[in-house]
Amino acid sequence: MADETTDTTEIKIGDYVAAKKFGPLEHNFTGEVTKVYDNSVLVEIRDYDPADKTAVGDMNNRAVVRKSAAKITGNKADEN
Repeated sequence: MADETTDTTEIKIGDYVAAKKFGPLEHNFTGEVTKVYDNSVLVEIRDYDPADKTAVGDMNNRAVVRKSAAKITGNKADEN
């Protein structure tokens, strides 16, 4: 059981994550972690399907995502 949480606890501010669709979003999206909570992260949505433009705008380009549903794809340091 400890192995399941090991990967998710490594998420930190500045990481880029991919997340699955939920709520008003009809497609998966990616974004940057701006805040880390106990079991979830606040993601600033950066890349999303154009069909979700209104939903993303309504959510102020942010979404709270469960850590277990977020997959790290990179971080700010990778851009430099």
